[in-house]
Amino acid sequence: MSPQAEHIKNYLQRNWFKLSIAALLIFVALKKDLSFKLNLNTPVQLEQSPEEPPQEKAVKSERYTENATLDAPASQTEHFDLTAAARSPKKANALERLQRTGQDRIKQYIERFDKVAKSEERKFGIPAAVTLASALLHSQAGTAPWSGEGRNNHFLLPCTEDWKGAEKAYDGRCLRQYENAWTSFRDHSFYVTTGPYSELKTLGVDDIRGWAAALQDKGFSEEPGFAAQLLEVIRVYGL
Repeated sequence: MSPQAEHIKNYLQRNWFKLSIAALLIFVALKKDLSFKLNLNTPVQLEQSPEEPPQEKAVKSERYTENATLDAPASQTEHFDLTAAARSPKKANALERLQRTGQDRIKQYIERFDKVAKSEERKFGIPAAVTLASALLHSQAGTAPWSGEGRNNHFLLPCTEDWKGAEKAYDGRCLRQYENAWTSFRDHSFYVTTGPYSELKTLGVDDIRGWAAALQDKGFSEEPGFAAQLLEVIRVYGL
């Protein structure tokens, strides 16, 4: 082997890896160039879907809005109803409002008017428990504005054509006014044993439930479920 051939052989042995990389790069470059030329010579037509007319898009958008309004999930409607309910909480009844005045206040009221109610029972045959329970509910144990000092209406008795005494309006409702609490209890006794309520005199003093039901049936109180509240006050406070 000639010295020149020996030199080439040694060079190839020392640099075979570099030469292989170079050959690979040349091959890749030639392949890309060939592909580019073929693309230039053979143009390809791309398929494109035509755009929707602006009017159709607007119609679709309107239909979606309409469906979203009419077909709203039930959970959204329920959430709205609950929110509305939260804005309009249930109004407390007379018994619930009475209990908020505090047990001490209720106890003091019972001690103050227990003898008065029993006295009215002896004179008019009205159960003392019914009278006292009604006074507690309607005056809120003496804390209601119409039952305070100078007004003394402990039963929410309204003004009537035959009423000749003082009167005052509360929330658009005319109520009787009395000089003292005892006068209020006495007028209550006359009120529930005369006129439309005269039939109640036939009930016995021990017929607590009968009195409660009759007062509710005659419309003595505007309080819903008045008879049940009356009986509950009698039970809870041992009247």
